[in-house]
Amino acid sequence: MDAAKRLIALTLFGLMALSSAAAQSAAATAENAGLPAQYAATAIGQGGSMSGKTFGVTIYVTGVTSDEERQQYIAVLKEKGPDGLVRALGNAKDVGRIAPTGSVGTGVRYVRITPRPDGGQHIVMVTDRAITMAELYQGTRSRDYPFGVVVMNVDKSGKGTGSLAPVVKIKFNKKGELEIEHYGQKPWRLANLRREK
Repeated sequence: MDAAKRLIALTLFGLMALSSAAAQSAAATAENAGLPAQYAATAIGQGGSMSGKTFGVTIYVTGVTSDEERQQYIAVLKEKGPDGLVRALGNAKDVGRIAPTGSVGTGVRYVRITPRPDGGQHIVMVTDRAITMAELYQGTRSRDYPFGVVVMNVDKSGKGTGSLAPVVKIKFNKKGELEIEHYGQKPWRLANLRREK
């Protein structure tokens, strides 16, 4: 399974939490997840025009999305599609932030943290992304990919690996399966990922 497919599988687990009682009970709360937390990493492009390019990024995790909120988002996505989920996330408070070095960054509206057997954490972050004026003016297909996703797997010391997919589409297909589709390129790989605070 390649990196992009692994990201999709991890993201599905984080967003849907498998809808099982065991997965729901395993999801961490802000109190037991050791929050707030701050991570640093180097994002490395893996394909297309971004291949080999790098930039520093700081990731803040300040809260978690509750089981009730998660179920509400799933229901909205099923009933109203990606546009409905964009509106729902837009009304939610930030529970994190993703900030490339030197920028204020983007607020994150969805965070799920699942404890790992090794004492580490599987962290999934989703947000509605800002659509640029250029995208609106030019009518590019990227407007149909209104979400950004970060997936991190860290050990108990806070070190690990991750992926950053800044332009994705999240939807249910006709079979009722959740699909994550990337726009134009593979996700950025998060190298040297480490917890700083």
